[in-house]
Amino acid sequence: MVALGALPFPVVTAQSARLDVGSFTISVNGQRVGREQFSMQQVLTNDGATVEVRSESAVGDTRTALRLEADSAGTPVRYSIESRRGAELTLRLGGQRVRGRFATLARSVTGEAAREYLLRPGAVVVEDDGIVQYALIVRRRALAEGTGVTLPSLTPVANAQGVVRVVLEATSDTVVIAGARRVAQRYRVVTASGEVRLVWAEGDGQLLRLSIPARGLDAVRDDVPR
Repeated sequence: MVALGALPFPVVTAQSARLDVGSFTISVNGQRVGREQFSMQQVLTNDGATVEVRSESAVGDTRTALRLEADSAGTPVRYSIESRRGAELTLRLGGQRVRGRFATLARSVTGEAAREYLLRPGAVVVEDDGIVQYALIVRRRALAEGTGVTLPSLTPVANAQGVVRVVLEATSDTVVIAGARRVAQRYRVVTASGEVRLVWAEGDGQLLRLSIPARGLDAVRDDVPR
């Protein structure tokens, strides 16, 4: 896998506290295709508190490492993603917030591209692939059952902006994790492309399961949160 430490982030004086750590088994149409391991921590610096998520995934012959630092609303402060297919580096993208905008630089097999996006209030990162990003999308959403919120979205890998709709469908659904029944909130997330993603989470954004029905994809946590 790609080493998370290889992704460049500025060196800052900070204190951190672990919020969650674990892994998911990813299946498509009932067949296991890969795995994603992740961590989530709160980072305190002189600039304030942020939440940082990191993940490493292996799906087929594709390996991806992601690092995303966001503020309390889930809006990105810094972002880095690197993908390889076999031994070939297919994408390396880095981005950071700069005066109300989010600037990215991507290097891929097709060349280099710099982009800049207007960072609207409450904007969240919603990539086409990956699991742990949803922790920042559903974390601390003060929603009543059956209600939702529409948020601006960024999809840096696809160089796209749009909106994502997040609805709390149920406050006490059940998910089985490693043989244990867990009570979770179930969210319905509709991306800018119209794709529906179902997210189960408990506590303060601890993910348990992600389902993308249109793809036959199901990602289930390997162990209960600790």
